Amino acid sequence: MTMDTTNAIKAACITGCSSGFGRITARHLSRSGWNVFATVRSQEDQNDLAAQAAKEGADGRLHAVICDITKATDVASLAQKIGNSVGQLDALINNAGTAFPCPLEFLTTEALQKQLEINVVAHLSVIRALLPLLKKARGTIINVSSLQGKIALPGLGAYGMSKFALEAMSDTLRIELAPFGIRVVVVEPDSSQTKIWETSTERGLAMIDGQNLTGYEQLMRAAQKRLAQLAARGFPPALFAQTVATILASPSPRARYCIPTKAAWKLLARRFLPDRLWDRLILRWLRSHFG
Repeated sequence: MTMDTTNAIKAACITGCSSGFGRITARHLSRSGWNVFATVRSQEDQNDLAAQAAKEGADGRLHAVICDITKATDVASLAQKIGNSVGQLDALINNAGTAFPCPLEFLTTEALQKQLEINVVAHLSVIRALLPLLKKARGTIINVSSLQGKIALPGLGAYGMSKFALEAMSDTLRIELAPFGIRVVVVEPDSSQTKIWETSTERGLAMIDGQNLTGYEQLMRAAQKRLAQLAARGFPPALFAQTVATILASPSPRARYCIPTKAAWKLLARRFLPDRLWDRLILRWLRSHFG
């Protein structure tokens, strides 16, 4: 006898829900009736998210799971928990991420490895672990990239490298998983009011502490001011959650979504301007705006 799942509650897994995009999206989807498995980093984050869910009437649908996506045992446990709870997965939002802002000359090998591990390698590990559940539901994978997945900026080279790689991974998976009915979508946010840049600034300053910054002074002043802007302004995070909901509601979503849509002009400019002209514009921006 075949079970009728037409009216079944849909299930989603969202990584990186301790704060920022992940948390607000988990709350948004659970309030909309989704069964959401939200990964967090600590017991404190888990308790806080559970309290918010109870306050919003979504405590039965929003499940905060402590999971370090760079650890194979945690990822396997996450997949088992979701499988035992709901049996299949309609959506996976790979949102977890971090940044190591620093001139590449001073970026340690360890820092680069962590950057790529968290922003790329771990995402693929989560995808592989959850694919059996996604295949059952012919679900959707949303990989959270950035405008810097297309536009590399000075001082943020490692972050850009990780997002360029995530874009390539998504392009490959979109074709490879199409025969299984799985859609792979990339979301490319511009700057927003989240904590990632605030914490990243502290990390970047620690890496350059004691280094000879001769020749990098202008870049560092520009980068610090830019990171402060990213932490203080930008599009409201709720727009990210709404975009994710729109993607999941669409039977045929686009391959990429820029948030906000008006920021797409930056991608077009980088795509069509010659490299040397683009470089001159970036250097002029550094000199005139922050000189």
